This record gives sequence, structure tokens and C-alpha cells, in this order.
Amino acid sequence: MKIYSRKHRQEGIPLVPMLDILTILLIFFIVHTELKHRVNVINLELPRTYHMAGQQDKAESLLLELGPDGSLVFDGKAIGAAELPEAVRRLHQADPDASIQFAASEAAAMGRFVEVLDCLTSAGLRVEQVPVRIDYRGK
Repeated sequence: MKIYSRKHRQEGIPLVPMLDILTILLIFFIVHTELKHRVNVINLELPRTYHMAGQQDKAESLLLELGPDGSLVFDGKAIGAAELPEAVRRLHQADPDASIQFAASEAAAMGRFVEVLDCLTSAGLRVEQVPVRIDYRGK
């Protein structure tokens, strides 16, 4: 004689099917996630000035120009970035009151701009001491 016993119904949420669904979702999101790539270029919109008012200093002021092709012109003469710190040191030894103004072309690369500022810093100048203007020629 067979005796049937009544099976007790399990109460609660079945976890095994839920873990299967979560595993499938995790795999789906890992496969379809787009990884971010490191970008070395910073796109900056530099402010432009069209009219700059100011007063003339009595001290001599020399112009350092950064061209669109990355070329440097210091006091009317072409100069390399490696020679710039020594030229600035010589200038300050000859005339401690002389100042330098930095004019950069809008088309110049930002990396070259920062490199020139770094050269001026290595020559003993603080960045705040060098006024910078970005040359913008209307299109």
C-alpha cells in the first residue's frame, strides 16, 4: 500500500532563476558597453579681444610672437624654443625693468602655446608677469 504524503509548497522567491537572469543581463551590458578612450586633445575656445585699452609703460617692452605654424619670433628675430630661456635671462640681466608681451596666433597649437609658457617659466618669469593676447584676424 502506497501512502502519498502531501508536498509542502515552498514559500518565497526562487533565487536560481533570478540569478540566471541577472547573469544574462550582466553579460549583455558588458558586451554592449562602449569603453571610453583617453583623448590627448583639449578643444578650447579662447576669449578674443578686439580692442585692448591700456597705458604705455616707460620700461622697454619686447614682443614674443607664436605663429600659426609654431614658429617663434622674439624681438623681431626668429628663435627656437630651446634658445628662448637663455634669451630671456640675457634680457633681464641687461635690463631688469624690461617686460615681455606674448602674442599667439589663434591657429597655433595649444601644446606649443603651453610649451612656450613653460620656457618662460624656466627662464625665471612667472606666468602672471607675461601678458598674453591671442591674435584674431577676421575671416
